[in-house]
Amino acid sequence: MGALNGPVVAQAWRYPVKSLGGERVAVCRADEHGLAGDRVWAVQGRDGKLGSGKNSRRFTRIVGLLGLSARYLAEPGADGIEPPAVTGPDGTEYPVATGAADEFLRQSTGLPDMRIRRDTGMTHFDEVPFSLIGTGTIGWLAARLPGVPVDVRRLRPNLVVATSDPFTEESWLDRTVEIGTGPDAVQVVLDRIFERCVMVGMRQQGLPESGMVLKQIAQRADHPLCLAVGGHVTRAGTIRVGDPVQVTANR
Repeated sequence: MGALNGPVVAQAWRYPVKSLGGERVAVCRADEHGLAGDRVWAVQGRDGKLGSGKNSRRFTRIVGLLGLSARYLAEPGADGIEPPAVTGPDGTEYPVATGAADEFLRQSTGLPDMRIRRDTGMTHFDEVPFSLIGTGTIGWLAARLPGVPVDVRRLRPNLVVATSDPFTEESWLDRTVEIGTGPDAVQVVLDRIFERCVMVGMRQQGLPESGMVLKQIAQRADHPLCLAVGGHVTRAGTIRVGDPVQVTANR
């Protein structure tokens, strides 16, 4: 199935540790918290701020986080979420549960107070817990950046949906979007287009640093600096790669 037969889920991603690379999954539960296990953990320093690619009131920039990734050793379930493991640039895994991930981060960053902690009521999401982007939009960006590797990982969405035209997903704002069929189909309401930051051009595994990515997004006449849409899951269920995506009339 593809965009010519209607939008379908082409990829699904979750990011166990905020600001680290994520894991691509074929099936995942989704509820009001987003995809199960998404951004449940974060890097934290002595000042309490969360590790990120930028500085703000809540975040502190830590160089190199995007060069790492994280994955769950056990699939998150209704009965709980086990700690993930952090994968270093050479492929070595460091489990969070044993403290090995904390020690690895301290050594690799040179910051002695780094640790990975689970959220304790304060969400690790920048805005909302669910996001998606269309393949048509990714193609639009890639076509305008010859010589610059453009990959969905730069934009860190939860879902990549097969679409024919750029920005199709932006027409879904404030409409109910159903993902999948049957009793476990997921419903989401998208309510915003994300404003992007310097993180879209940062170096990560297989992707060199490029300031041109953000500059190109900034050249949009209708929504400067904006790409990908986000919102909330309004009916829990299961998302599978290949699921159809159906959009209702305006709410």
